[in-house]
Amino acid sequence: MDEKKDFTKDNWKPEDVKGKIEFRDVWFRYPTRKEEFVLRGMNLTIEAGESVALVGESGCGKSTFVNLMMRFYDPEYGTILLDGVDIKTINLHDLRLAISLVMQEPIVFNYTILENVLYGKKTATNAEVVEACRKANCMEFIEKNDFKQDIEKTAVALMEHMNANENAIKH
Repeated sequence: MDEKKDFTKDNWKPEDVKGKIEFRDVWFRYPTRKEEFVLRGMNLTIEAGESVALVGESGCGKSTFVNLMMRFYDPEYGTILLDGVDIKTINLHDLRLAISLVMQEPIVFNYTILENVLYGKKTATNAEVVEACRKANCMEFIEKNDFKQDIEKTAVALMEHMNANENAIKH
């Protein structure tokens, strides 16, 4: 993305994301624990395509980093950038479409593997679903347990079923 362009809610697209993450002098404390900052002037740059592990004892800010990146919270001070764009200027839905998140204890909905993947992107093609499974390193699990036919069903039929039962899906 062009860092000089003024990206706003109207012209920023999740599909354009390269993945560079920057935390610039980020200070944060949880609303329920106002007496203590979890992050104190955090500066961190993760280049697009770079693999990074956040390690440390409980309470040091690993989950806080993710919570801030997903905008479950905003920092008290400082700026968080995605490809040079302040994430506060990005439409929240679009930001979350651009970021994949797998929690420590992932939640799997009581649906097929394909339906679980489509929950993240309802318009995904079969090829995109397979690629998402590859990127999530779950293809071996799927193939080992003979679920492959599950992800090769047509997404259209499943989407019709999901849309018909949307009231049962808790958002």
